[in-house]
Formats: sequence, structure tokens, C-alpha cells
Amino acid sequence: MQTVLRFSLRLGFALGCFLLRACDDGSHQSTQDGITHSQSKPLLTAEPNPVPAGDTDQALGTTAITWNIGDEATGDLYVKVNRSPEFRLARARSGTLKIDWIQFDSTYEFRLYAGKKRSKLRVKLDVTRNN
Repeated sequence: MQTVLRFSLRLGFALGCFLLRACDDGSHQSTQDGITHSQSKPLLTAEPNPVPAGDTDQALGTTAITWNIGDEATGDLYVKVNRSPEFRLARARSGTLKIDWIQFDSTYEFRLYAGKKRSKLRVKLDVTRNN
């Protein structure tokens, strides 16, 4: 009976720890030069993704790209289409852009950078369009 009780307590403890980690929103505080900065995980989403095929006579589809750099840095949002060079769409800590040029048979890799000259890639996201 004591073995079952010990096992149940250990299982309960392990499950509690797991759930607490799963509920962590990624927000953290860091102190640098005596200044407290709030940090959280960067966010980059596309809605919808994949972009619905819709009417096949319409060559272009639409999605909304939303981003948040996750700290006090300025974010640079870039896109790379297939094998072409990437180009900048926006510079801001957070925002939403309506992208109305998503074509069939292409992959759009959205990239969110922090730091000068794209020195820190924070997150990337592939967007496609259904056939």
C-alpha cells in the first residue's frame, strides 16, 4: 500500500510540474544595466495558412501576417519567395500586415529578425496556398 501511495505522489508531482511548464507563457524579466526588461517568446502567425485555393480564376490569395518581436527590440519582417532573395516588408516591434499576393505553387518564408543587419533571426514561418 505504501508503494502505491509513493508512486501516486510521485506521479502527481511529475504531472503538476509538467502542467506548470505547459502553462508558462514564456514571459520573463531580465535586468541589464539596472533596467528591467520584459521578455517573451517572439510571435509570427499567418491567418489563414495555408491560404485557401478559392476560385481558381483568382491568381492571388490573401493572408494576414501578425508579429511581435517579444522584447524591446525593433523587429524587421522579411519575406523570401521560393529561391528569390528576401526583402523587408516592415520594421516595428509588432504589427499586422494584409498580404494579398499569395500565388499557387509558391512558398513564402516570412522571417522576423531583431538587431541590425538581420543579425538575430527570432522566428520564421512558411505560408503556402492550397491547390
